[in-house]
Amino acid sequence: MRTVKILLAVLAAVVIFNSCKKDYAEPTITWTPDKLSHFVVFEDATTFNIDLNITFAAEAGISEIVIWKHVYHSEETTPVSTILDAPTGYDALTTFDYNFVTSNVADDFSGGVTKIVYEFEVTDASETPQTKSKEYSLIVSNEVYTVTFEVEDEQGNAITDATVTFGGVEMTSAPYEFNYIPADETYAYTVTKDGYTGVSVSDFVMPANDTTVSVELALNIASTWTGPIIIALQTQISWASYNGTPVTIYQSDEIGVAFTYTDAGIGRITTTANCTGWVLVDDINSITTVSDIAVAYNAGTPVTQLDLLVDERAYAEKYFVAKIGTTYKLVHYKFGQRSATTGNVLGFEYKM
Repeated sequence: MRTVKILLAVLAAVVIFNSCKKDYAEPTITWTPDKLSHFVVFEDATTFNIDLNITFAAEAGISEIVIWKHVYHSEETTPVSTILDAPTGYDALTTFDYNFVTSNVADDFSGGVTKIVYEFEVTDASETPQTKSKEYSLIVSNEVYTVTFEVEDEQGNAITDATVTFGGVEMTSAPYEFNYIPADETYAYTVTKDGYTGVSVSDFVMPANDTTVSVELALNIASTWTGPIIIALQTQISWASYNGTPVTIYQSDEIGVAFTYTDAGIGRITTTANCTGWVLVDDINSITTVSDIAVAYNAGTPVTQLDLLVDERAYAEKYFVAKIGTTYKLVHYKFGQRSATTGNVLGFEYKM
């Protein structure tokens, strides 16, 4: 009987204790302006940030405030989250006012960012802590990315002073980076540089990621011929001349040509020691770049001996590509001279 009385007394004490334990209302978060999101428009920098006047309230008193920043990308299923600096000085207060201002710039929304969410958490000081959260979202109206152009010559050397025009925006020096480009739209671009053949594309579709476009510019051949290079028949270099000027050489390593034999109106040339051979070309109008010269040589059949018409009354101009070491030159046989008094002479010029 005594034991029963003791148990009843304990039970009564628990009931009395629980009846004294207060149930606190959940914390609340309110702010002005009373919005939960807005769209980011890249043409309007005023849409990059938020300015919220926030009131945190907790009937049991505020014990903690946490502010999160969640950055969502189109290719990610979960955001990249960081904890921002939170206010202080709210301990034990039941209400706390705080002005929250962000400092985003355009770069914060590039690279495929779809939205940035700011999450605010407040926890009260009750015996069983209660946490309340509220979010504000900055939603990107168009996912944007960066397109970078890498411009090189045919040898793989970087060209840092080209003119790159993309979507109507022009850059004249590297790095050629165009930012905040919406995906899945079609753009035109051109890449030019003096002395090179330009590149023009009208149907570039921007992918949904940062991308690099590699462009190779072909070096144009010189606009004017180099020369003249005048050589005489090998056996006549001691007395041959052209227009009153002595011609004392019979070969030119510069164009890989030696004048070694003549028969009546024929002047026979042979390759010099540094020249692999020549390939005759008929249409020089199609040869506009340095690479075209090499292509013409490799597409033809090299020869190491060639007969030219020497008599200036009936000579025929010829064009051929000479391979000298690893260099290709477009050579023009421009004139010939056949004279018993001034000797047999050939005149050349070249481009490369």
